[in-house]
Amino acid sequence: MKGSLLTLALFFLYSTIPFLGAFAGIFVPLPCIYYSLKYQRVTGYAIVLLMLFTLALLDASSVLQYLVLSAVCSLVLPEFLARGKGSIRSLFYTAGLNALLVAVLAVIAVVLFNVDIDGHMRATIHDAISQVGETYRQSSLTGQELQGLEDGLRVTEKFFVRMYPSVFLIFLAILAGSNLIMLRRLSGSLGKDISFGTFSLYRNPDFLVWLVIVAGFTLLTDSTVLTTIALNVLVVLYCLYFVQGLAVSLWFAKKIKLSRVLQAIFYALLALQPLLTIVVALFGLTDLWANFRARNKKENL
Repeated sequence: MKGSLLTLALFFLYSTIPFLGAFAGIFVPLPCIYYSLKYQRVTGYAIVLLMLFTLALLDASSVLQYLVLSAVCSLVLPEFLARGKGSIRSLFYTAGLNALLVAVLAVIAVVLFNVDIDGHMRATIHDAISQVGETYRQSSLTGQELQGLEDGLRVTEKFFVRMYPSVFLIFLAILAGSNLIMLRRLSGSLGKDISFGTFSLYRNPDFLVWLVIVAGFTLLTDSTVLTTIALNVLVVLYCLYFVQGLAVSLWFAKKIKLSRVLQAIFYALLALQPLLTIVVALFGLTDLWANFRARNKKENL
């Protein structure tokens, strides 16, 4: 009951409070994940079923939203953690299964109900960008500044129209990762040993570099469909190598015993200057050949 009430409270904060509610929405799966690991998986299934039943009674339109954004993470993430898969593998498995559920639901919507998924997503993105533009139009920006902002919003809209599949997949991974970080902080009260693994040792599979090469050459073709698919693949791979670059950076920070203050400054710069993420991603890609974290082997001279 505690898990269900906490989940319901977080979900209603998410659905009723604009912008700030989004932060609560990220942690909607957390009570279910926590109590599933603290007791047993049956507890998690009970929480999800109670949530679906309650939402069906109060607002049936929110059932699908909860199912897509929270139910899979609530059930799958603790299952893989309990099986000792570690945090990184559990995160990727959860995001992958969540994306698979979304794909299945999309196919059902298109085939059985003739829903224009792409058109709906384009309209949603356009409405969201228009709301942001309207907010800035009501501010004290000058005509030239406002024109530059609107040009930037149009470019942003074109980006999301082509990249929304990869952006949504990345969002699912961020959602699972945020709950993992919070769960790790609460793990002391679980009463059992959960293996989270060591993030600083994370390394992408070597074969992913071939996807980078193939997707890069695909961009040279004249097919809009192929180039759109290639761009979405590259966006996902970019994020994966960015994560590896962060892991390498954290490994070096531990090795040289970098202070927490300097580490916080580094992460703040990453948040404030997105171009710095390119350097980190290239650092992660270079680790494929340089293998920065390999132990130095003493040669027998």
